[in-house]
Amino acid sequence: MDAARTILTETLSVLKRRPGLGLLVGQMDEMRRRVAATAGPGAWAVNLTAAELRLLPYLATYLTFPEIGSRLFITSHTVRSEAKAIYRKLDATSRAEAIDRAVEIGLLEPMFPHRASVAV
Repeated sequence: MDAARTILTETLSVLKRRPGLGLLVGQMDEMRRRVAATAGPGAWAVNLTAAELRLLPYLATYLTFPEIGSRLFITSHTVRSEAKAIYRKLDATSRAEAIDRAVEIGLLEPMFPHRASVAV
């Protein structure tokens, strides 16, 4: 996260000199949000292992641990222990909460992005 904070600081100095740089302004706001999200509880999320990152998208499905294991060629016990580590690192107590937290900090894309309300 130190690298992200350095980039954030450098980008802020550029934006002070040239505030109308289009897409950079929005990207800067998004990066600031992600850095802030990893500063408090769940900051361990940036320390997910490669195996945990590989498993994380499968947790967003309705697959059981044995089904996930067969797709990843690992045992259901390994899936369970990696899932528990993910929950701990994301400060979550359930699969749904872990997914919500992963989306919140940018590790996963939202399944149903907010839609503009449609008048009927």
